[in-house]
Amino acid sequence: MSEIKVNSIKGVGASAAAITVNNSDGTCTANITNNLSNRNKVINGSMICSQRGTSFSPGASDQIYTLDRFQHIASGGTAFDATVTQDSSAPAGFSKSYKVTPDATHTPSGGGNALIKTRIEGQDLQELAYGTSSAKKLVLSFYAKSSSQNNGQQYTFQLRHFATDGTARSINAPFTITSSFQRFTFSFVGDTAADIINTNAAGMELCWHLAAGPDDITSQHTTWVTTNIFTAVTGQSNFLDNTSNEFYFTGVQLEVDHTGSGVATDFEHRSFGQELALCQRYFYPYL
Repeated sequence: MSEIKVNSIKGVGASAAAITVNNSDGTCTANITNNLSNRNKVINGSMICSQRGTSFSPGASDQIYTLDRFQHIASGGTAFDATVTQDSSAPAGFSKSYKVTPDATHTPSGGGNALIKTRIEGQDLQELAYGTSSAKKLVLSFYAKSSSQNNGQQYTFQLRHFATDGTARSINAPFTITSSFQRFTFSFVGDTAADIINTNAAGMELCWHLAAGPDDITSQHTTWVTTNIFTAVTGQSNFLDNTSNEFYFTGVQLEVDHTGSGVATDFEHRSFGQELALCQRYFYPYL
């Protein structure tokens, strides 16, 4: 029988070796990083769907949906008066981004928070096996940039999940923004201590904190903790300190870390029709 020995095999369009061969024993390991469907748990992460319009003016205390699946949040103690648009400024490979800029300056007090949030149904997260010793790691990635005014400000990404016993669990990480689009990637351990509700209610929330009151700014949660509050990481900047500040983001992806490497795969681009159909589960305008 003939035998062919190779160091690696690359597939068409692959960003890394598709198969790695162990020369000592001949075993092969697949390293598939591209073209896998149904990886991204986030709907409309590329910001291409905005059925309600392309420009919004949430008031100081409003909590409204703007671009599909993304909610503008002002919690008690914060006035998040702003303009939100579906913007054409985007990194290579993308056509749209979510843009927000303050319409008035404000300093949050107490437990006030200014943030952008999206939710995932609990029944779509059961593969994570949270609450068991097999709880899976997650990788979160997104592209973001600022204006020149708030270049260098630090904000917080917080991941929250909700258990069947009613507890809320949280893990978070800081990120520092610049005036050029860059991809941020965070790896989060699985939560072995609490499960995720198995219903169509929110099982997980992804939160981008742009401003926070002093009561909700704490040291980073690198492991899951039980808390019912929004939390920002020490060093959090105040996005609301200047009306020339801008925050753009797109390419939001939350995926299971099957390899344990903590590395984000390429963003999973769905067609506009697919993304729109997913969005219409939650909102459908009658014209």
